[in-house]
Amino acid sequence: MDGSTRAPVVGSAAAAPAPVGGAAAPASTRITTGERLLVWTLVFVAVQAVLYFALWWLSPDHRRNLPIFIPLTFATFWFLFESCVFWTYLAGMKIPVGRAAPAGLTVDVFTTAAPGEPVEMFERSLPAMRDIRYPHRTYLLDGSGNPELGSLAERVGIDRIDCAGVGGAKAGKVNHALTLTSGEIVLVLDPDHEAEPEFLDRVLGQFEDPLVGFVQVVQAYYNQSASWIARAAAEQTYGFYGPILMGMNRFGGPLAIGANCTFRRAALDSIGGHAVHLVEDFVTSLRLHAGGWKSAYVPEIVARGLVPEDLQSYFNQQLKWATGMFQVLFGLMPRLFWKLPGWERLRYVVSSTYYLIGVAIAINLLLPIVFLFTGIWAVEQPIQSYVLRLVPFITMFLLLHLLSQRWMRHRSERGLQWRGMLLKLGTWPVYLMALAFAVAGAKVPYLPTAKTRQRGNSLRLVVPHVAIIILSLAGIVWALQSPLADFDGTRLMIVFASINCVLMLPTVIAAVADARPKERA
Repeated sequence: MDGSTRAPVVGSAAAAPAPVGGAAAPASTRITTGERLLVWTLVFVAVQAVLYFALWWLSPDHRRNLPIFIPLTFATFWFLFESCVFWTYLAGMKIPVGRAAPAGLTVDVFTTAAPGEPVEMFERSLPAMRDIRYPHRTYLLDGSGNPELGSLAERVGIDRIDCAGVGGAKAGKVNHALTLTSGEIVLVLDPDHEAEPEFLDRVLGQFEDPLVGFVQVVQAYYNQSASWIARAAAEQTYGFYGPILMGMNRFGGPLAIGANCTFRRAALDSIGGHAVHLVEDFVTSLRLHAGGWKSAYVPEIVARGLVPEDLQSYFNQQLKWATGMFQVLFGLMPRLFWKLPGWERLRYVVSSTYYLIGVAIAINLLLPIVFLFTGIWAVEQPIQSYVLRLVPFITMFLLLHLLSQRWMRHRSERGLQWRGMLLKLGTWPVYLMALAFAVAGAKVPYLPTAKTRQRGNSLRLVVPHVAIIILSLAGIVWALQSPLADFDGTRLMIVFASINCVLMLPTVIAAVADARPKERA
C-alpha cells in the first residue's frame, strides 16, 4: 500500500522488559560505589599526569621557535584534550532506571530506501521491523524507484509510503511520512539495521517522563569482521556507545544518532520536524535540547546493522559527517548556544569540534618533515626527557582505557581498539577537506553510506599518506647526513617522522586491499 493508508497494527501486548542492566544485558551496565571511586581516583591521577607533561612542555627552557611551537603545541595537546573529555564522561556515567513499556502507546516505525540500495538487505531488515513485539505500524519510506521493494513490502505485510521526488534525503522522507501518520512515538531505523523483537519494550518506558523527547540505544554491527576497515570503523564506536553516551546521561542527555533513535512525535513537531542536514541527527538533537526537551540513553544492543567495509565508503561517510559538524560549529551553534541549558552548551561545542583532530594530525605529520629539512625546530630536548614526561600520561591512559572495557556494550568489544585508532589517524586528509568545504560554503551531497564493499581505484585516496611516508623518509636521510645530525632536536624529529611512517602504513595497505578485484568463487 502507498500513501497514508494505515498498515495493520503489528505485534503483541508489551511484555515487561528486564531492568536496564539486568541479566539479559551482554555487558555491564551497573556501576558500583567501589568502581566509581576507582574511576574518580584514576581520573584525578590522570589529570595530574597531563598537568605534569603540560608544565614541562610549556617551559621556555627548551622552546626554540615560537611561531612553530604554537601549532605544535595545539597538535600535541589536542590528543590530551580528547582523553580528558573521555575521562570526564567515564567519571560521570549514569545508567537510566529500567522502566517497563507502558501499554497503549501508538508507535510508528520508519525505515527509508534510497536508489541503489540492495533488495537483499531489506529482505532481512523489513521482516525484523515487522516482528518487533510491541504493537506498532511499520512503514517503508520508499524513494528508491525500485518496484521490487514495493512488492517486498506488500509481501512481508508492511505499509509503503511513496517518497519519489521527496527532497531532503533521509530527513525529508521522515518529515513527509510524519504528515501521513499519527503515532505518538516514532522509531527511525536505518534500512540495514535488523531490530530485535524487544526493541520497543526496552525504550518506551523512558517516555513516561513527559519531557523526554527522544531515546537513543546502542548502534552495533553484524559485518564488522568483513574487512580490516569494517573492524576499525566499528571499534571507533565502542567507547562512544559505552562510557561516552552513558556519561552524557548525566551531562544533559545523549545526542540523537541517525540509526535506532526513538522520538516523541510532539517533540519533532515542536521543532518543525527532523532536521534536513548532512548531520541531521546531531542538528535534530541540538534543536530539541535547545527547545527544552530531554533525552535518555538505554545502553542495550537491540538492533545490528552495517558498518562501511571499504576505504572509499568510510571516507565518504566521514567527509559527510565532518563537513556537517563544521557547518554546525560555524553556523547553527552560535545561534542556539544560549538556548541550551548549562552543561549542554559545553557538550555540544566539544562535540562539534571533534573533527578538528584532522588539523592536529596534519600538524604532527608535517612539522617533523619541515624540521628535518630546514633544521628549524620548535623544541630542543632529549628523547629521554620527552618520553619521561609522557610516560605517566600513557600509563594512566591505558589503565583507564582498560577499566572502561567493563562498560563497553558487548564482551567482543573489549581490547585496545588499535585498528580504530590507526584508521582515525589515517582519515586526516578527509577531515581537512571537510573543514575547507565548510569554510568555503561548498555543497556536499547527502549520500547514503554504501551497503556493500566497493572495489576499485582506492589507491588515489592514499596519495597524501604515501607522500607523508616518502617525505618523512627523505627527511630522515637528509637529516642524518647533515651537520645537525647529532642535535637532540634532530634525533627527536627522526623518531617522530619514523612513527608517522608506521602510522600511515595501515591506511595505505587497506587501500591496496580494496583495489584488488574480488576473487571469484
